[in-house]
Amino acid sequence: MRFVKCLAAAALLAIVFVTAAQADEGTKMDCADLDVKIPVPDFDVACTDFSGVVSASSLGRLKAERLTAISEKQGQFIAVWDIRTLGATYIPRGGLEDDVRTFFDEEMGEWKSAAPVADFELAQYVNRRAGGNEEECIAFRRQMQRRSGGGVSGFARMVLGIACTVSARQELIETLKQIEAPGG
Repeated sequence: MRFVKCLAAAALLAIVFVTAAQADEGTKMDCADLDVKIPVPDFDVACTDFSGVVSASSLGRLKAERLTAISEKQGQFIAVWDIRTLGATYIPRGGLEDDVRTFFDEEMGEWKSAAPVADFELAQYVNRRAGGNEEECIAFRRQMQRRSGGGVSGFARMVLGIACTVSARQELIETLKQIEAPGG
């Protein structure tokens, strides 16, 4: 039964993010209603709720919200997903790099794990966008409310994000330290 719940969660995640990536739909929401906050000046912030993209199943459903923040002054871009399961499903355990590849359309070169920052698991990479500049980037994640059983494990909630800059990566890490998110 646990394996079925895990598969149901994986299927729901796939639906949310394939739909979000292809259609870039969702419902605009007030960022004050999102549990993730960037209390840093000079950022233009937009929030989108993708929860309506997924229909409820008999085992549960997902709540998926995305915050996107851009600071022209600081030369930074940040995107953060707050994903949580409702009901008996859970988000399957996976590696940070795999999660970033699944949930973001990123070219990730020179990937390397780094020491945790502000209770976030952290990695660094270089993004080489087609026709664009090389960007210094970080990926970060918190997984909460561990669920396991039947040999399969996962989490009820995950905050997963990326941040990129054409400036110094350390500036991104300083911004990350100020992000307010569940689990921290």
